Amino acid sequence: MSNQETMIRLEDIKKRFRTKAGELEVLHGVSADIKKGEVFGIIGLSGAGKSTLVRCINLLERPTGGKVYLDGVELTALPEKELRQQRRHMGMIFQQFHLLMQKTALDNVCFPLLISGVSKEKAKERAKELLELVGLADRMDSYPAQLSGGQKQRVAIARALATEPKVLLCDEATSALDPNTTAGVLALLKDINERLGITIVVITHEMSVIQRICDRVAIIDGGLIAEEGDVEEVFRAPKTKIGRELVLHEGSNREAYTGDLPNCYRLVFRGGSENEPVLGQMMIDLKGLVNILAANTRTIDEQAFGQMVVQFPEDEELRTKMIQYLTDRGVVVEEVEYV
Repeated sequence: MSNQETMIRLEDIKKRFRTKAGELEVLHGVSADIKKGEVFGIIGLSGAGKSTLVRCINLLERPTGGKVYLDGVELTALPEKELRQQRRHMGMIFQQFHLLMQKTALDNVCFPLLISGVSKEKAKERAKELLELVGLADRMDSYPAQLSGGQKQRVAIARALATEPKVLLCDEATSALDPNTTAGVLALLKDINERLGITIVVITHEMSVIQRICDRVAIIDGGLIAEEGDVEEVFRAPKTKIGRELVLHEGSNREAYTGDLPNCYRLVFRGGSENEPVLGQMMIDLKGLVNILAANTRTIDEQAFGQMVVQFPEDEELRTKMIQYLTDRGVVVEEVEYV
């Protein structure tokens, strides 16, 4: 990714809102480069500022300070008319679909084309192509009320692609969908990225979404970028407290444990090693037990990864031997706080 040109550049983005209680600063100086053709994830807990940030990218919210560039053009310096033209290069997908309920799927996709001056005939032709692309060739004449949540989001994706954007902004685009439907929509977005070369920015609070389709990720916390890097790198060895929180608990509620648990470690197994009995063999060889607190597997960039949180024995000598045993076999071992 490092050799690619930059599609979106954010320089020291600040955003303040006026409230009854006074001014509230939501973004405190966010900087990031998003490369052409990549899927870039922005993740954070509720209130971290991620949705405000995505609205600053397309200037639906004008930043209080800083600069936004799209493919070398400084959006923050443009007058309103030129800004509207540049916005056509950015499609947006929302959590709640925002479809026109009185129009068919075909008409919903035609809508942005007609607004931009495309003839009705050409708009319909383009809309049909896009609905085929998103797998809805047989639902073109259906109204939103006749479609499932996943189908509505596919119409919204087709509509966002209508003006042939350079960038697709996805603001919690799968949060309202069930897991199976989410998987299908994410696979579609990845396919669109690969086939059309469109840069995609994914805003989410779910680490599983990031791991499924993103190339790189920025973790936002308290209105600042806390950590940024390749998804695999951040998953294997998060450098910040918020990074460890999101990777370990994946943004969900923690399992209920009473009090702090001592001697807790996160283990990361790469490739096929999560299917090998490394942990079991260690317990046999070293004649000691570990308490498994949590475990899951993920596929990142078509490679399987597994992670576990375990509690090692109190005996320091045995604990040290266990850590060395696992490290020697390619397992990443890091101490974590687990409550």
